[in-house]
Amino acid sequence: MFWTFLIVVVVFVLFRFFMSLNQDNEDLQGKTLAEKFDVVVNMLNQAAFNGAGSVTTLDKREFNLYEDGQNQIIKFHYSSGHLTLTWRYKYFQKEIVHERQFDNVRNISLFDQQKIGQQMINEMEVVVQRHKNDVLGGI
Repeated sequence: MFWTFLIVVVVFVLFRFFMSLNQDNEDLQGKTLAEKFDVVVNMLNQAAFNGAGSVTTLDKREFNLYEDGQNQIIKFHYSSGHLTLTWRYKYFQKEIVHERQFDNVRNISLFDQQKIGQQMINEMEVVVQRHKNDVLGGI
């Protein structure tokens, strides 16, 4: 009885996951991931790279935002209706990684995109300052 229940639960979870991935495909029909989250991309590009960053597509659910010669890179990953932003920043050869997942962004508004962008910028300012203090304290 237990094994039957366990199998049913696993099948249900897998079914929901694959249905969610299929919905991602529908979300991205006719547009790229960078286009879907263009407000967030533009805000982070302006904050991190003074607007000079560029998008490099890794696959249809993932891309990097960066500028050649800079010490940071921002990765966007979209899966099952969630957006994960991973911001890597290097200072004196020591890297810090800040990652945040934003849930239920399938039908995100421009206002909500602005909130996500501002939240990441605010968090990263604190993370970078703390990292710089830690690195300089060790010199």
